[in-house]
Amino acid sequence: MNGNLKVLQVSHAKFLLKEKRMYKNVNIHFRDNDSHTLKLSNGKEATLKFNAMTIEAKSLFLEADGWIAEETPTMLQLRFYPQIEAASRRAGNTL
Repeated sequence: MNGNLKVLQVSHAKFLLKEKRMYKNVNIHFRDNDSHTLKLSNGKEATLKFNAMTIEAKSLFLEADGWIAEETPTMLQLRFYPQIEAASRRAGNTL
């Protein structure tokens, strides 16, 4: 899923994501039930484990643990704005 990511809170200043920053063209790959891959537009990656998710009008609020390689997990609060593509209309479609 592609979109923009607003970082609300980060527990370790040395983590890949910086607090109160907006990252554009981010990809979150929902791999399985436990871990997911976050890929920034510059190619850097982190692994996320969601602790909580709230679906809001145009965004997802995520509380997650994030880590790179074998580092100690970092607690994160994120707001993800997915890119939503409009459905195309075909001739004769009355919707």
